[in-house]
Amino acid sequence: MSIGMPQSRANTLLDDVHAHYPDACDQLVIDAVRAWFRPNCDAVRNQQTWRDVLSESGSTPDGLHCFDVLMTELARTVARPLDIRCRCCHGYAGDEACLLQTIACFQSNDQTAANALLADWIAAPAVERLANIAHWFALALLDTGVTVRKRMRRVNYLH
Repeated sequence: MSIGMPQSRANTLLDDVHAHYPDACDQLVIDAVRAWFRPNCDAVRNQQTWRDVLSESGSTPDGLHCFDVLMTELARTVARPLDIRCRCCHGYAGDEACLLQTIACFQSNDQTAANALLADWIAAPAVERLANIAHWFALALLDTGVTVRKRMRRVNYLH
């Protein structure tokens, strides 16, 4: 490197000061997930159901079915309570961020990373089945123009 020349380096996600803030696509998925897991929180979204949230984005009946099956399987196969926040909470919980990242990986055809993320919190026998369902849901989101970006996210953990 010569003196006086600016050092050239690629920007990383750590340089993105907005990387931890949700964009519209992230928020749509999180709103649907929270509405599915916590349907009785009416503080936000005017009592919308998860179906309302996804339908507004243009989801087809097949996309709605994929989402419902994915959430049902997640709730059934995870060996611990999922950290899914109330709809009125700000920020992401660890499981919410992991789900967003999994969807982003499937949307960008990084199936290895998506499967590894699922394997961290799903019992081994269920990973393949959940991966297939999550993959179909990720593609259904893409069909409606909802693209979840792979990025670092600020996560709030409960103690």
